[in-house]
Amino acid sequence: MGATLGTARIAKGVQKARAILAWPQAVGPEIARLTRPRSQQGGTLFVEVRDSTTAHHLTLQRHHFLRRLNEVLGEERVTEIRFSVGSVPRPPDVPRQAPLPAPDRERARALVQDVQGDLKGVALKAAEAITRARKWREEQGWRPCPVCGEASREQPCRACELTLEDPNVRRAARTLTRHPERLAALPSLLGNSGADAARFLALASLREALELLALECVRGGGEAGYRDFLAEQAELFVALTHRAPRRPLTRADRATLPERVRTVLEAGR
Repeated sequence: MGATLGTARIAKGVQKARAILAWPQAVGPEIARLTRPRSQQGGTLFVEVRDSTTAHHLTLQRHHFLRRLNEVLGEERVTEIRFSVGSVPRPPDVPRQAPLPAPDRERARALVQDVQGDLKGVALKAAEAITRARKWREEQGWRPCPVCGEASREQPCRACELTLEDPNVRRAARTLTRHPERLAALPSLLGNSGADAARFLALASLREALELLALECVRGGGEAGYRDFLAEQAELFVALTHRAPRRPLTRADRATLPERVRTVLEAGR
């Protein structure tokens, strides 16, 4: 490429163009928006700005720009920078962000209902700030995290993704698939976030098992053994869903089950 450019006698022009093209990278986006490199004559780069005040201010700082520009170019190709008033397009107006919505005071009071004494007022203000941020995220289309319920762009949210990978949480989830009544003791061991994550994993595991059992019931022609075991697993699923003790399924309970499971249990009644 160098030989070709030298033959065409445009190598020097390309070198000058490099300094002009490298200007935004060297000075950063804020200065680049206020300036326009015009040309280079010898080792001097001529840069236009919108007004004399800006030109004076940037002239005082030109040694910083000069050093950074030559660092980007890889060698000392520019020895001087001169700023002058010229035509520089005005930067586009930055869209103003929508203000945060009003706080959800009912939700905020629920968050601090256990706080007593002088800290009540401070905690309430903090809770109102939290609810304002939550409402803003909801207005942007963020959906509740399936684990913690907080509005999030990711599903599950990033914090819950990390919690779901915790070996202690996964071990607790396996226990909940057999003993959903132990959910009440988990917050003291894993915290509220860990307990919610273990419940989420256990429900996902039970849902998958219920779907497979329902399919086996259909293949087995409604064999009683398969259906009884399906009903037992459905009771565990419902108990964990409602955070309630295990009990025989009611009509309202069956409505919370996956459709295929509900159809098999209804057909066997």
